Amino acid sequence: MIDGIITPALRDIDYLAPSAPYPATPSGLTVHQSTIYRYAVPTDEQPVLTIVDYIPDFNGNFIKPGHYTLALSNDREFLYLIESRELIAVIPVFKIAENKRELKKYYKSKKELTKDEKQDLRRKKRKDKFQAIINAKYAKTGATPPREYEHMEASIVYIKEGGYYLIMYEKGFIRAWGAIKMQNE
Repeated sequence: MIDGIITPALRDIDYLAPSAPYPATPSGLTVHQSTIYRYAVPTDEQPVLTIVDYIPDFNGNFIKPGHYTLALSNDREFLYLIESRELIAVIPVFKIAENKRELKKYYKSKKELTKDEKQDLRRKKRKDKFQAIINAKYAKTGATPPREYEHMEASIVYIKEGGYYLIMYEKGFIRAWGAIKMQNE
């Protein structure tokens, strides 16, 4: 190397002609053809789903117990089960709720607020009040305020009567339900 100039013999194998004896990607897939790019989700911040049991499919494969990222597809028709940026399963969505009114009805129907939940609600109102003041200060200076926390939750339940796993995805004001059907024994 002379004065920062790289000679052709020292360049990376990606710069070589396709007739190179050993291709840069032995599998034939480039980086942008992997599942994380093909089934890309809008953000990296997705809820984490914890699976405790092995989940077999009809072909003899199975999903191992562990922690997985659960993401909703852009068209909101599928839930993606992702582990270490690798797509593990695509789960069809059979129900979706997308507005605040439905979510409020759901939470009101759950139960009456306990003492701790009322205290948390008061803390949230106080936090919202201070956040409005901070946002006003940011607006005056032209700076961008930090992103607010968005509620995320994922859960899985086995329904014995139907023989399937029910998966619930919640992020912000969007709730989606998917199912993994189990083989009858």
